[in-house]
Amino acid sequence: MMLPLALALMTALAIAALLLPMLRRRFAPTRRFDHDLAIYKDQLAELDRERAAKLLSADEASAARTEIERRILTAAAGDVVTGTSPPRRRFLPAAVAILVPVVALGIYFQIGHPELPALPAAGRPKPPPTATPDAAPMEAIRRLRDRIEKEPRDVEARLALGRAQLAIGRIKEAIETFRAAQQIAPERADVLTALGEALTFESDGVVTQPARELFSAALARDAKTPGARFYLGLADAQGGDAAAALKRWLDLEADSPDDAPWLETLQREIERVAKQAGIDPLSVRPDRKTRKPADAGMPQPSADDVKRLEQLPPEQRDAQIRAMVDRLAERLKAAPEDVEGWLRLARARTVLGEHAQADQAYATADKLRPDDAAILAAWAEVRLRLDEGGLKALSPETVAVLRRLEKVRPNNGLALFFLAQADEAAGDRQSAIARLRRLRDMIPPDAPARAAIEKRLQALETKSP
Repeated sequence: MMLPLALALMTALAIAALLLPMLRRRFAPTRRFDHDLAIYKDQLAELDRERAAKLLSADEASAARTEIERRILTAAAGDVVTGTSPPRRRFLPAAVAILVPVVALGIYFQIGHPELPALPAAGRPKPPPTATPDAAPMEAIRRLRDRIEKEPRDVEARLALGRAQLAIGRIKEAIETFRAAQQIAPERADVLTALGEALTFESDGVVTQPARELFSAALARDAKTPGARFYLGLADAQGGDAAAALKRWLDLEADSPDDAPWLETLQREIERVAKQAGIDPLSVRPDRKTRKPADAGMPQPSADDVKRLEQLPPEQRDAQIRAMVDRLAERLKAAPEDVEGWLRLARARTVLGEHAQADQAYATADKLRPDDAAILAAWAEVRLRLDEGGLKALSPETVAVLRRLEKVRPNNGLALFFLAQADEAAGDRQSAIARLRRLRDMIPPDAPARAAIEKRLQALETKSP
């Protein structure tokens, strides 16, 4: 009896020591959009200077300005406020410090049996069955729903159903499915992670506070959960803490097997954030080893290759890069089903400014993985560049991609903005107004982009039919 009481007291003291700074600390609210807007303002000022110096033509300057303003709209649509805490939560840390050990002690007295042996592997829950949405999504969903109807508390079936719904873009249905699974098994890390991922998909890749809380809860139950670790790193990166993101991701990379399906995406994010922040991953984790995902279809340049390229004169460097991209294109002829290879080729073509070739690569990737929101969004960006940033009438091909993007992501700001433009050009004033109203309601009231949308809406609403 004395040992549990002593452990509970030690737990309370430890939690109090951790939470005491939270009682004194105050966090000023910050907005991600404010940071982004400052960058875009600098870009607009630089654009004005280049125009004044006659380094850009009027058309080039106008296209660049339209692109920057579109990015402001996109950033505003995903604006979040962080760092602020409601007054009513002021005493929450103290309450947690008291309640956690008390509740834990009560549970221990009810079910605690330290003398029991560990549960053998054969008796542990089996991993959820894999749905087959790519082969027959609706049939898989129907079978899973029949299974749940027969056994409503089948958590594995609900997880598989939610994943199948996510795979075909039914995000709201997936969220409802995962919430139902959470009600049945609130302590399972995989359920919490799945729900957090669905909420992140719903917000177009932004890890919102509710999603972050779910990922943190998942790690509290299983510190090795890969999905929760990845998305918490993404949340750190989106919050401006690149060092914390890289620490999480590099630790996850070290713990991941070579055949982990998430390894390629993880490594790509590590390189992206490290480059943007100017941080060498080896400075964060000196023992990092160069690893190649087991299922990577196309080779990636090594760190030595990158260093050699940086030392070359610009003309030779550009020639080397184009040669590597061309070799990738040649290899894809022998592996036409490699969707990740086509996506790498599309991104490389985009960086090189070869938008027509990037368009073709995205079209091929889309055929291999139809209705993928990330592919459609990147493809739409390239199509808009081909249409000179929307300065001229959008081509039917661009409008088709935007409509498909809107279908799988109804609140995508890019699709709403340019489809409203297409509606207006086609004389469909009501559709343009409806889309602009949806876009306006997504933007914070004090965001500059909202004022521009309001002005455009007012002009459409007062325009004679």
